[in-house]
Amino acid sequence: MSDTLVTLAAGGFPGGQILGTLGAGGAALAITVYLVVGTKGAHKIKLNADQAAVVGLIAGTLYGAAASVWSAPGDVAKGLAAAVQGGVGNVGMGAIALVIVLIVYGKKLKTRTAALMGIAAATIFAAAGGIWGVIATALASGLNQVLGVA
Repeated sequence: MSDTLVTLAAGGFPGGQILGTLGAGGAALAITVYLVVGTKGAHKIKLNADQAAVVGLIAGTLYGAAASVWSAPGDVAKGLAAAVQGGVGNVGMGAIALVIVLIVYGKKLKTRTAALMGIAAATIFAAAGGIWGVIATALASGLNQVLGVA
């Protein structure tokens, strides 16, 4: 009897998509709304700075998967990273990724600032390689498994 119940429960989500078909753009839109509402923190969804940074990282990863209009934050992050690299000497993307983590971890940030740092981190981590690239790849792979989008 328990085999029947498990089979019935497993058959409820075709393709493993619990939320239905989102698409990369739809997932990016949903996480952006969650981020905006959560950083305002005026009602039921309230994010602290650490949560906002993580959700921002997820959002940035989804923006990269969605491309189109969603790629603008990544382009801005790459542009800022290039400006830092050119103005301070030989600064690699790994160093910029480390600086972002140190700022998010070590400084008390407003939730919106933390969210923006998380969004920037998604692009920087992917470009930096090393452990940062592993984090970016693992996150994208996890999102692909859960949502089928990244």
